[in-house]
Amino acid sequence: MNYFISTLNLSPDTREKISILLPKMKKLGFKNIEISSFHPYEENLNNLLIKFSKTHKLNILIHNFSPPAQESFLLNLCSDNDFIRHKTNLFIKERIDLTKKLGGDYYSFHAGFRVDYLEEIHKYKSKISDKKSMDLFIYELKGLLKHAEKKKVHIGVENHVAIIENKDNLILYGMNNWKRLFNEIKSKYLHLHLDVGHLKVSANEHNFSRDDFLKTFGKHVMAMHVHDNTGVKVDCHAPFSENFWFNHYKYLPNLKYTMLETKTYGDIKLINNMIRILEERRK
Repeated sequence: MNYFISTLNLSPDTREKISILLPKMKKLGFKNIEISSFHPYEENLNNLLIKFSKTHKLNILIHNFSPPAQESFLLNLCSDNDFIRHKTNLFIKERIDLTKKLGGDYYSFHAGFRVDYLEEIHKYKSKISDKKSMDLFIYELKGLLKHAEKKKVHIGVENHVAIIENKDNLILYGMNNWKRLFNEIKSKYLHLHLDVGHLKVSANEHNFSRDDFLKTFGKHVMAMHVHDNTGVKVDCHAPFSENFWFNHYKYLPNLKYTMLETKTYGDIKLINNMIRILEERRK
């Protein structure tokens, strides 16, 4: 199993520059690193990642809005705004290309939103229907998969964390839309990027079975984010211990990457203990 350490582990609250974090993670002995979203923009960061990974023989995977664009925006393949969808499409294609240059074969991003978030005034614009959102998402994803297949880079779409209050703003958190997605797109390069913390909250809030979800879609999982929470209202990316709920490897025959996306503040002992727990359960 390939275990990757997300940059969230060292930069959980105030996100540091990736150029500062990478040497820190290398010094701590991490060879497999996932670059998470929300780090500040830096010029020439793509070239820095490529050079750093080759020089130090690191495996680097990138996730969602990383490396960040100079102008922050919400990645949304099912936006009702043509410009936002086009901008998102270009961003994802560029990250697929970067993944290839880094020597990787997998890039993951968040599922779409039925709203476009206006950060400057902290509110949502008008909402579009679930069906139209899925129509747009599937259409855009089919085009992206053609590009990904040429590059031999797999795409992972992450399941949302959905509470009652925000469920109508999201797609792809419960069973129905995931069934539609995999029924309409048959590609070995398309995957569910399983976030077990998101699944815990969504299943609890919407009263569906985690077991059923994993039984149904586990074969589509190539990579997963692992962290814990209380299952109520919010996902806090907490570290886990021996009582961790996830023990479902039998449903994940194609799992290749496990990303620890936990707020550990660089605690090596804690990180290694979580890897040990997962390894023992995987056997």
